[in-house]
Amino acid sequence: MPFSLNKDKPPRDTRNDNLDIPDRPLSPGLGGRPKSPDVFRRGYAGGLSGGAKINSPVVVPPLQQNGDANSSTPKKVASRESGMSISRSGSRENMANMPRNLSSSSSSSSASGMAGSISRNRSQDSMRGSSKDLASQVRQLSRKGSREDMGSSPGSSCNDLVNKQVFSHGVSDQSAMTRVDLHVEVTSTSPGDRVVVTGSIQELGYWDPRGGVELQTNQVEFPQWSATFAAPSGQSVEYKYVIMKANGEMDWETKIENRMFTTEGNVLTLEDGKFDVESAKLLNKDFVSVDRSKPLKKNILDLPVELETTDTIYVVTYRLPLTAKRDPDTGALSFQWLSFASDSTQREADNSKVMRSESRHAGYVVENLRALRARCRVLYVGGLGIDIPPAEQEAVTEELMSKFQCIPVFLPPDMRAEYEDFCHNILKPIFHFVHPTSADVCRAFASEAKWQLYSAVNREYVKPVVQNFNDGDLVLVFDLGLMMAPTLIGSRARTANICFFFNTPFPSSEIFRTMPVRKEALRSLLNADLIQFHCFTYARHFLSCCSTLLGIEHRPARCGLVNLVFNGHHVNVRASHVGIDAETLNRRLQEERVLTESDFWAEKFRRMKKQVILVGYDDMEPLSGITLKLRAYRSMLNLFPEYRASAVLVQVAIPLHDSRGEMMHQEYAQAVTKLAEEINEAYPNAVLMLHEKMPFAPRVALFTIADVLVNSAVRHGLSLVPLEFVLAGGTVDAEASSRGKQPKMGSLVLSEFTACSRVIPGAMRTNPWREEDFARSIVKCLRQPQYERKHWHSQQFEWCQHNTVLRWAENILKDMKMARANLIEMGEDVARTACCRVGLVKSSYKEISSNILKLADVNTAYASGKTRLLIFDVDVLRPPKGSEEEAESKSWPQFVKNLDQLVLETGNVVFLLSSDSVEHLLLLLKRCKGIEKLGLAAEDGYYYKWPGSPADRWDQRQHVKAQWKDVCSLLMNSYKERTTGSYVDEDQVASITWHYGVSNPEFGQIQAKELLNHLNDTLEHLPVEVVLGKSFVRVRHQGITKGALVSHIIQHFSSRGGVDFLLCFGDDRMDEDMFNILRDYQNGAQYRLFQGTEQEVKVFTCTVGRQPTLAGYCLYTFEDVLELSSGLSLQTKRKLRSAATMLELSAL
Repeated sequence: MPFSLNKDKPPRDTRNDNLDIPDRPLSPGLGGRPKSPDVFRRGYAGGLSGGAKINSPVVVPPLQQNGDANSSTPKKVASRESGMSISRSGSRENMANMPRNLSSSSSSSSASGMAGSISRNRSQDSMRGSSKDLASQVRQLSRKGSREDMGSSPGSSCNDLVNKQVFSHGVSDQSAMTRVDLHVEVTSTSPGDRVVVTGSIQELGYWDPRGGVELQTNQVEFPQWSATFAAPSGQSVEYKYVIMKANGEMDWETKIENRMFTTEGNVLTLEDGKFDVESAKLLNKDFVSVDRSKPLKKNILDLPVELETTDTIYVVTYRLPLTAKRDPDTGALSFQWLSFASDSTQREADNSKVMRSESRHAGYVVENLRALRARCRVLYVGGLGIDIPPAEQEAVTEELMSKFQCIPVFLPPDMRAEYEDFCHNILKPIFHFVHPTSADVCRAFASEAKWQLYSAVNREYVKPVVQNFNDGDLVLVFDLGLMMAPTLIGSRARTANICFFFNTPFPSSEIFRTMPVRKEALRSLLNADLIQFHCFTYARHFLSCCSTLLGIEHRPARCGLVNLVFNGHHVNVRASHVGIDAETLNRRLQEERVLTESDFWAEKFRRMKKQVILVGYDDMEPLSGITLKLRAYRSMLNLFPEYRASAVLVQVAIPLHDSRGEMMHQEYAQAVTKLAEEINEAYPNAVLMLHEKMPFAPRVALFTIADVLVNSAVRHGLSLVPLEFVLAGGTVDAEASSRGKQPKMGSLVLSEFTACSRVIPGAMRTNPWREEDFARSIVKCLRQPQYERKHWHSQQFEWCQHNTVLRWAENILKDMKMARANLIEMGEDVARTACCRVGLVKSSYKEISSNILKLADVNTAYASGKTRLLIFDVDVLRPPKGSEEEAESKSWPQFVKNLDQLVLETGNVVFLLSSDSVEHLLLLLKRCKGIEKLGLAAEDGYYYKWPGSPADRWDQRQHVKAQWKDVCSLLMNSYKERTTGSYVDEDQVASITWHYGVSNPEFGQIQAKELLNHLNDTLEHLPVEVVLGKSFVRVRHQGITKGALVSHIIQHFSSRGGVDFLLCFGDDRMDEDMFNILRDYQNGAQYRLFQGTEQEVKVFTCTVGRQPTLAGYCLYTFEDVLELSSGLSLQTKRKLRSAATMLELSAL
């Protein structure tokens, strides 16, 4: 029943109206009067000129529920702004008599399709006890839910039912009403005139001024007129003010369009400014809006990514691919490349010690990048492996730069020795899956210990890059000895396009987490633009560590890459195995020296009477697994006696030395020698041990006559020996064939723990820890038919010919440039956003990122705004449910205090959106003093409280039937039983959620994706949607989204002239529809006319932690959001304090 400010006149009684009104007039629109004014003369005796009183009981009779043709279909008034059809429903009596959960203001079609109480069937317990299996229960419940949902509206699909965006309200007739307070300034009245408001709802007379609401004024308030009435909540109302002259004439508002509002909450106060003057209006001046998520203009494969002659590539490696020798007589230094193109005779005559390294074969890969110099500029940065006196360093630098385009890095001898010890004794075992158990590991990472030394060496290596860097240069960093280089380069060369190469394995998260500096190392690596692995197994371990330790999700990207976003910086992960320089190798295989060595090996084995030749070529270290190979070979001789006399294993074990010249792994070398001697005692001449680094010619000559290459590595990241073996076995020339020396096309038996075993087609993969299986694999290769061996050898040879080291390098550089070009094509300011790098960097990433939400910009826009809308997703502000961070969160109370301050300022409207239940949301806000002034939304907007309503007044958005929840509950609980730490939240009406935030992240993501597919297949015919959020899977009724509620909020304010300041925060995929709606609002209304003043509309949509996104800005932590809200709260406090001071001064 309407309220009235006129206490002398009773409210109108709608139940005693017996007048026969033939029809209701349409909306006046622009121009003021109804389009059919004669309707009034036919319906009312004497017409309006007869002087009928405004408060006489002349109203439209209530519609009949089942009437005739004149009243069976309620006529609708179309809302321009919202696009919703508002039904002319029955009187308040009918509304009061409606069922408890029926809509009081919905369209008749929607009300009939969605009537009834909310079903909360809890039958899953009984179903679990059924003897039927899970699948049959799901099918039965799914069919049941489908029939019940579709049966609510015969002839209509489920989607038709839920797509009607109707806002139904309240659980009783009292809570379904909104009190509307109107205030307008009217100066053109004379004594005896009345001011009336009339509009599109029954309470306003259906555009009949005689049935409208009269406004009141007095001598003190004039020319301010006010009125109060009650209307059903959730209606979109069009209305106008009319001056009823004493002589019966009417003065309508003709200069403006119909005014609009939506009845929300308990009390709605409307300040309408002046009569016939629009107080606020949104404007579109056709400015081009900033669209930060515009689609690609080109296909990513068509982007310009080719190398150009102006490109510069820095190759940063611990050791330059050079040999440095000092002449013993003159003391002069001489330098040479380590490539096959150098003087092989001189190299092979050199018996210098082989120095240790993280991956010796990486030096070959680094050196072959010189081939890129034909297309661009390539500079090497690294050490020489020998000590250079300070007096000679400048001359050496000039010589290397002029002759080899290399920039040497000089380290003091003690520093270099300690650094190498740390890399080989601490880092290398961890990265090769050796679990650290020694106390030396902890001491090595302690304060002022070797980790600081490691970081200092990395700084020395990046100095030449930073000093010579130009915008757009590419930087290639090799191996785990330089893991801090991406951070150190990115902090100073902010536009650097950095690729980090792992030529070693990457351990599983269980091993990597034992490193005390695990997060520091990961953050530094994530400062690169591309991270390259030789095997996807190691890439998967890296992604798992990022997910477990840093909570970073990865997603597939185009062209076979995997993308991560760390604090706004885009990182791509690539897995592809490197090849070798097949062209050079094939050419050198034709050298006379190789043919001579082949004759030597053939004669040697003929004298030994050995026809089956097995070859092993490894470093003398435990990771090579030589002892496992020897044991497997002994088992082969025991199991297969026919090979005892004819087989020989040629094992080349290369001794390694440290920087001091001391031999490493001496105990292991003794164990290998002892085991070989035992085998030879049992089977004479069965093992031939060679403790030397074989030169190229004798090595490939041995490969050409070998039957099988046997590799038993315990863990290997990069090994190029199998590729060389394949190419050596495939080289056939006429001269060799005429001499009967055609290669045997040997087979490969590779440990499954080597990266190359997964990429070479036809290689026999085996587990070296299983001796008998290893032995049988070798015999299987020896007994392989010739046609089968020839087939696989041709496949292997073709792979090695095609996947060369140069092609591999070109593809990596192409991916680097393509990823950067893609960011530019997407509209990113690469000069800044590509370098949002963190780690050891002292400068804050807040000053680097281009789309970081600037506190100063927000404060400026907030200060100039008149009507402000602030929307916060509560999920952004709280840690995951059930996590330790949630229990220990201390920032939330401060944020609640900020909310209390923000809602005090006039013009501020603050909404909090949550996916949790009403009870949980109210529990979070139990200390909030201004909760009644807050707008709240629970269960993704299914329940919402309008600002100004008490905490117990919650409205509903569309009623749902939730029989489908039984199916979801059954499936989700089955996944809960199999995923430790997960749980199912069934307390919400319109949704059900499976949370896995406290379970193992990697396993939880796997289970979540599988559950997502399972639910989509099962529920595809039901009116629901399945969404994957941040650490949860949710099934919700269609149309129940935060975006739909935000759209309703925007429509409400747009009908009142819009807002000129809008701030919105979200954090996951489920907030993208919300950002999309706000982006459309920004694009459509860039200016606002308020009280004659033109003002720019400022919209700040911000994601927290997640990118890419439709949001225009980003922040990275809740602390950033807290800092921003504290700044706005402080600004509000200062305004209120200044206003209070001015009030006190005026009172004086």
